[in-house]
Amino acid sequence: MQYNSHEAYPFISWPDIVVNNLHLATTTPTPPTCGPMTDASLGEDCSNARCVAVNSSCVTTSAGSRRCACVNKNVQISATECSLGPSVLSRTTNYDFKTDLSRTSVTVGSIMFDGLSTFPTNAFSIEGQVYPDEGILDLMRNSSHIDVALVKEISNAKTFVVALRATSGEFTVQQVVTVRIESSSFTPEDVTVMLVEGTRKGTLIADVRTIGSLGGYSNFEMETTDQTARALFNVTTSGQVLCGQDMILSDFTNNDTVAKEYIFSVKTRGQSATIATFYILLFKGSFITRLDENWVGDILTYSLTSSKFQVDIHDTLPDGLKLTKDLTSVRLVNAIDFDAGIKSIDFKLDLVTTNRTKSTTVDVHINIDDLNDEPPELKERVYQFTVLAGSKRDTVVGVVDVTDGDTVGWITFHLEGENKDDFSINDDGVLTSKVDLTRGRFPSAIPLRVKAYDGVTYSDEANITVYLISYTINAVNLNKTFRGRVSENSPGAFVADVTVSNYTGYKFRNPRAHRFFSLDSTSGIVTTAIGLDRENDDQAHTEFAIQAYMGSDDQCSPLTIGQLITNITDLNDNAPEFSRPSYTGRVKENSIPGTLVDDLVDIAVTDEDVGVNGFVNFALTGPGKTYFAVEKSNHNKFTIKTSGTLIDREVTPYVVLTLTGTDNSSNPNTGTTTLNITIMDVNDNAPQFNRGTSVPLVDENVGPKTITTLTATDKDEGFNAKVSYSLIDGGFGFFQVDESTGEVSTTKAIDRESIQIFNLLIEARDQGSPSQESVLTITVNIRDVNDEKPTFTKNSYKSLYTENSPCDRNILTMTATDQDVGSNAHIRFSTSSSNFTVDPTSGAIRCVMPLDYEEMQQHLIEIKAENPGFPTMNDTVTVAINVEDENDNPPRFDKPNYQSEITTFEWVTNNPVDVFEVTDDDSGTNGLFILSMSGETDTFYIDGDTVGVLRIKEGASQPDASTTYNFDVTATDKGSPSLSVTAPVSVDVKKIQGTSTVRFSSKDFGLNFSIVENRLYTTPFGRANASHDASVSVRYTLIHGGDFRIDPSSGALTCSKPQDREAAPNHTMIVRARGLATNASDLAVITITVEDENDNGPRFLTIPEQHVFSVKENSAVDTFIARIVAHDKDAGDNGTITYSIELQTPRTHFSIHPGTGRITVSGDLDREAFDEYSLTIKAADNADVPKTATTQAQILILDINDNPPTFQTPNAVTVKEDRSLLTSVATVTATDRDLAQHGVVTYFPDTVMVNGTVCPFKVSVETGVVKVSGDLDYETASTYECIVTAVDMKRCSNCTGRLTGSTTMSVTILDFNDNPPVFQGTPYRANISRDANINTLVTDVITATDRDSTMDGNGVVKYHILSNINYFKIDRDSGDISVATTLDSVDEDEVTLRIKATDLPQADPAMEAITNVTISIRTDKPRPFFKKEYTFKLTENEKPDEDKRVPIRAYVRKESDEFACNCTYEILVTDYSESFYVDSMTGDLRQKDPIDREETGSHFYVTVKATDGGSGLHRTKQVAIIVADVNDNFPYFLKTQQNFAVRQSAPAGHVIGRVMSVDADELSRPIYTDVTDVEGIELLGDGTLVVRASLLNYTYVRMVVNVKEDDFKGTFNVSASTNANVYINVRPDYNDHAPTFGKDTYEASLMFLSRKGTEVKINNFRATDADGHSVTYAIQRGNHRDTFKIDSHSGKIYVQYTLDDTVPRVLELVVIATDSSRYRRTGSCAVIISLRDFTATECIAENAYSELQQSAQQRVLFLGLFIAMAVLLAVISLIAVFAVYKWRTLPHARQSTDAQETAPEMPVPTEYDLLAANMTEEERSYYILRDRDTPTGVPNDAYVSASSRPTSYIYPVEGSPN
Repeated sequence: MQYNSHEAYPFISWPDIVVNNLHLATTTPTPPTCGPMTDASLGEDCSNARCVAVNSSCVTTSAGSRRCACVNKNVQISATECSLGPSVLSRTTNYDFKTDLSRTSVTVGSIMFDGLSTFPTNAFSIEGQVYPDEGILDLMRNSSHIDVALVKEISNAKTFVVALRATSGEFTVQQVVTVRIESSSFTPEDVTVMLVEGTRKGTLIADVRTIGSLGGYSNFEMETTDQTARALFNVTTSGQVLCGQDMILSDFTNNDTVAKEYIFSVKTRGQSATIATFYILLFKGSFITRLDENWVGDILTYSLTSSKFQVDIHDTLPDGLKLTKDLTSVRLVNAIDFDAGIKSIDFKLDLVTTNRTKSTTVDVHINIDDLNDEPPELKERVYQFTVLAGSKRDTVVGVVDVTDGDTVGWITFHLEGENKDDFSINDDGVLTSKVDLTRGRFPSAIPLRVKAYDGVTYSDEANITVYLISYTINAVNLNKTFRGRVSENSPGAFVADVTVSNYTGYKFRNPRAHRFFSLDSTSGIVTTAIGLDRENDDQAHTEFAIQAYMGSDDQCSPLTIGQLITNITDLNDNAPEFSRPSYTGRVKENSIPGTLVDDLVDIAVTDEDVGVNGFVNFALTGPGKTYFAVEKSNHNKFTIKTSGTLIDREVTPYVVLTLTGTDNSSNPNTGTTTLNITIMDVNDNAPQFNRGTSVPLVDENVGPKTITTLTATDKDEGFNAKVSYSLIDGGFGFFQVDESTGEVSTTKAIDRESIQIFNLLIEARDQGSPSQESVLTITVNIRDVNDEKPTFTKNSYKSLYTENSPCDRNILTMTATDQDVGSNAHIRFSTSSSNFTVDPTSGAIRCVMPLDYEEMQQHLIEIKAENPGFPTMNDTVTVAINVEDENDNPPRFDKPNYQSEITTFEWVTNNPVDVFEVTDDDSGTNGLFILSMSGETDTFYIDGDTVGVLRIKEGASQPDASTTYNFDVTATDKGSPSLSVTAPVSVDVKKIQGTSTVRFSSKDFGLNFSIVENRLYTTPFGRANASHDASVSVRYTLIHGGDFRIDPSSGALTCSKPQDREAAPNHTMIVRARGLATNASDLAVITITVEDENDNGPRFLTIPEQHVFSVKENSAVDTFIARIVAHDKDAGDNGTITYSIELQTPRTHFSIHPGTGRITVSGDLDREAFDEYSLTIKAADNADVPKTATTQAQILILDINDNPPTFQTPNAVTVKEDRSLLTSVATVTATDRDLAQHGVVTYFPDTVMVNGTVCPFKVSVETGVVKVSGDLDYETASTYECIVTAVDMKRCSNCTGRLTGSTTMSVTILDFNDNPPVFQGTPYRANISRDANINTLVTDVITATDRDSTMDGNGVVKYHILSNINYFKIDRDSGDISVATTLDSVDEDEVTLRIKATDLPQADPAMEAITNVTISIRTDKPRPFFKKEYTFKLTENEKPDEDKRVPIRAYVRKESDEFACNCTYEILVTDYSESFYVDSMTGDLRQKDPIDREETGSHFYVTVKATDGGSGLHRTKQVAIIVADVNDNFPYFLKTQQNFAVRQSAPAGHVIGRVMSVDADELSRPIYTDVTDVEGIELLGDGTLVVRASLLNYTYVRMVVNVKEDDFKGTFNVSASTNANVYINVRPDYNDHAPTFGKDTYEASLMFLSRKGTEVKINNFRATDADGHSVTYAIQRGNHRDTFKIDSHSGKIYVQYTLDDTVPRVLELVVIATDSSRYRRTGSCAVIISLRDFTATECIAENAYSELQQSAQQRVLFLGLFIAMAVLLAVISLIAVFAVYKWRTLPHARQSTDAQETAPEMPVPTEYDLLAANMTEEERSYYILRDRDTPTGVPNDAYVSASSRPTSYIYPVEGSPN
């Protein structure tokens, strides 16, 4: 609807009754009716009804009908309800719309009807009118507002009035609003936004109302043609730009797009003006993808449609790889070779706005997938395998190893050759036989060829040779012994003759013997096949069985005729061998000769030769050998000591020597090693300051600031060279030195005026013990700044000036001082006075013009003293110049001449004739004068001084006739010289006849009257009455009356104006009374005294600036301070002044004399309490209503030295006794409350004890730093009570009254480890039996004492053995020496132990003492001993190999000689010992059964016992069994359902968790795959679950995950796999708190080799949830081989598998705690578990063994034969029984056979059944089968072909034993 405008305000034409802006219709009362009344609703006829709606009434409409309507300002809102109408339409009365004034037909804004918001939209009819009506605006009505449209262009802003009216029924509301249309000088803006993927729906991006100068706009909307942008973003009508949905880039682009730009504009609704254009770049926070190797091309894309953004690449790619980019993509230029080790590439994309104001980075990670592009390679070109002839089918012959650079592809093997069909090779390269390998069918060497195929390419071909060998068992042994003895290294030498009568065809039963010996089968002569090495345990002593054929060549039944025992004699063929190619030792510099070099004491050297061939001598060579000497100790051990030349580390920091060991001097061999001896520093150099430190200048008043940095170097090293800096004197608290850097800085602002130069004593001290120091003095000059203002020497100045003095001389010279220096202290004086000048330099004051006292008696001028610094500073002072009067003014008559007239009637003696009023402007005597006459002195005289009355002199004759007297009157002042003035006087005497009847009665004394000043006397204050006849009329006149008047008739006196007493206190005049008839007359003097009125108040003669006084503190009462004077011009009491102190702060310590104004002390003055007082002084006159004046005075309290220095409460001081002289140990601080020099404190340097003895400490006079001044010895004195004294008035020389203060400083001396332990009762000797058991006490007399205190361990002594530590041990606390191990292997009968006693200081360097203990070893019965440690290394599941053995050798010692023990060996029963056996004669340890590492662990021990055949004594030895793992178990899931949780808002790349499986193998490589292929979540190969897309549409995800072994090495070639259900709870974003642990990291420890089930003890290990949810625990990562398990409820961690050395020494677990909320959250912590007493076992590479057993122990052989015979008899018996049975039941047997052939096949167990089955019975069957033996020459087929160990984690394979 469009409304028309009116030319005038609309309300003029809208009639109605207006009440409060509401128009009310007139109501008419309902006329009474006689009929019954009914109810009527609103709008219904109410002629004969009542209106039921509240606030309604029956009204008469304009049509004359009567209807119910709302009344009383109410509006109808329904048929039955009225509501109070609105008071306004719009709550806003002034609208300001901005638009483009040149555009028309556009909506510029809206007038809102917010006042009608509570009413129905159709309740009102609304009108609007515009004024003035110029056709510029149109109004458009909407439901809730009126839109205002500009329809005509305007050039400037314009204001309109809009009249609004809303009507509802009879209710009307009207309102006027103003609308102003202005130009919007708004320029649309471009807005760039970078928005990361994952931003949630509703996120605020921008608010256009905050852009630029935008104003007046509203009702915004989006404009774009990009529908995707419209879907992604929303613009509200109020101008907010929001995310329209969750920002998931992949929902609108390809997966390889990392960024896309969207553009849209924001406009105002109904207008075409653009407010802003938005350029929004939506990007991924990170980008991860996969590429095949060899890929070349686009990696990712992006879409930029404007020039607002650009993309840059930051890459750190491997060499050879290159990226390029264009407008839309990033491209890989060259191919990636996965096999070259490039598994992934990473780079960054920089997204930047072109104006560089915004930027972000996208991390790009590209995983490279391997392609099958590399051929497989066989590890060997030739393979040789040996197998027993007669081995059954499926016998494992050997393994062909292959490598493939690719990680993809499946390798298979292909056999070639004549016998290829008789063998098979699986995908793991395991070669097995497909038939029985019998001699008759195959040659002894079977040739084959093999190649590998990976599905794409073949490898090169390799040759395989399979050797068949026979296995024989001998039933006869002649038990002969053949002994041989041969020198080592003698190939072909005769060993022995083993011939036996009637035997031929001699051979070794063990083919291994052929490695060492040659045996002539015919002659039986044994010679060495090689040069045997005595030092090789396998060759030094050998025992081989000799076989021969008795009388025939039966190849299958040789007999054992005996044993060949061979011993090898020693040659000097081994050089001495040091255990290491180099050794490292340490020794302190400057050590005295004979000092042991640490770590080079009793170092053993081995020489495998024996006797003199193994005896080694030592020699040192190389630079620096003069510093050291080598000493041989015990057997082939050396010790390095210092020699006679002292070593200076600063010259020779280290020495490298060659130590040569030489054996048998006749045929010497040598071995060398390098000795790297580090010379340890001793603190023998003090720090030295580096030159070049300048003298710094410091500006005063500058706060803390660095002024210079000092450096000092110390030639020592370590703590001895670590320099710390300190300020030891001269700083006075204004300076400090950084202890570490040497940086010298101020601590606070310095006032140069207090101290101009500082001499800083700076100490550089090293951290050695004892420390050394050097001191440097630097001078610091304080540079002046203009911080002091000039100060006049007085608070005020006074001077006298004689008036009219010439101005060429000084009146007063000002002096001012400035504590600054240089130009800052140059003072210039100035004044603003126009009457005076001041010399700017000298301060001399002169007048400009001579001064006139009469013009001004005192001149107050202000003098300013100013310095020229920056900023300038000044001081001012008031100078009072009092002008002294000079007699420069002569007296002055009030008239230039005097003419008076007198009649003869008046010629009476003393009668007044005239009055002379004289004034003199001078003062004092200069203003006093005398009057004199020149002439007629006989006739007249002058009465009075200042006012002279000319009177007739007594005796003067009366003139006879009219006469005139002329004379001069002179007024002469009393000055020197005097000045005078003369006035001519003329007296006319008129002759009148007769007798006068007019007379004044008191004319001699005059007529006296008084008046009060300042009053107007219009009425008479007195009368001048002359006596006369009543008949005579008298006329009164005044002569010189001035302001006074006389009534001519009555003589009444009046005054025409008020008089000022202070100007003229008296008035003198003459009154004449004349008779009118007779002219008779008389004269009289009238004196009028002006009485004082209190019209002047007191006035102080000085200004407050002059009232600055001072007084010393503690001054006595009544001490005079100053006098303050005031003046009052009034007289009497009105002018009498009384003084008082109106106010004084802060205390009432002063009084003033009421009469004199003298200020005196009235209380105790203490400057330290109050240093300044302010007084308000009042002067009051004594009038009834007194007048007062006040002034201010300031009294400064001057300091006196009345306070002694006081110390702060001192703390106890502790000092180590090793502190050197001048070491700072404490700082005492004393303060003095006095000021200036009185309060500056210094300290007495010496400190004394209470008893007067001197303390070994001095105090710095200036700083209070306490330093060591004497020797400290804890052992002599451990405490001091030192008195420290401070004295004040530092800068006062030759002063008296200095005060002191003291305190007691308690010093505790701490012990320093300066006393070494001292052995008591040396030398030491002891005896011990060689057969002594371990822990047998050798001696208990070793004792060392230490004088130091035991508190810090300085006096605690611990003992150590430095040599022979393998055999003896010492109790560290008691010094008791006992046996550490068996003494059989000790070469010497006498051993010298080097015993070291060391103290245990907690902080100081330890001190030690060394002594020798000689121990004699007695030999009794020989006891076996072992010379070395033994290790048996094998591979899991490895079949026993007869040739794989560990020779265990025991020895005995008799009288210092070693012999091979004639021992019997056996294995003690321990865990897993049954898998090994030992040859009871030779001690060779061999494996009997395959080992399952998952059962035994990687490391266990077998104990071998050797018993001497002579003494019966025995010794045991633990043999370490090291089992290398084989990956022979499949992974499986402990739980078939695994649960995870993730938030819906989790971004791409978020790790949810990891699917876990278990595998007993440590080499397990499980591979996980997602069978269900769930979108949004990716399962990585290692089981990690990763978010890849938005999860907003999910509440849970179910996945089926499969796990299988990637590198299975077991006996089956079919890989098994298992599945698990994975449920992922996708929870919304609530559950406010995640569980939290008490600490981020916990630490715990376990014993190495802890058993399964051991709990890991962790203190306070617990997680809590602030939401109150319960918490469950799990190990997230770091659980090496699932070593640990955690109780999910309690959080306790247990060992899941027995620990061994394959477990890392330190494990860091990440434990997570998950709450029980439906939307779970987790918290995590680290648990670091350390293994205590960890013993690492040396790991060696796995050895492949291919030879099978050649012989077995005799007892096993005999047992086998026995069992075979028993079985043979049993079989024969069974065959006989069966034959009879078959003969009798043949038909039934056939039927049974048929039934058996048709029996249903047993179902193969399912995968889950196999996982859960209990295989104990199968295992037992396997072991029973394994331990059986077989007939002669053929191994048990089950033993040969069975797998190494049954496992429940694999599928059964056809052909496997059941």
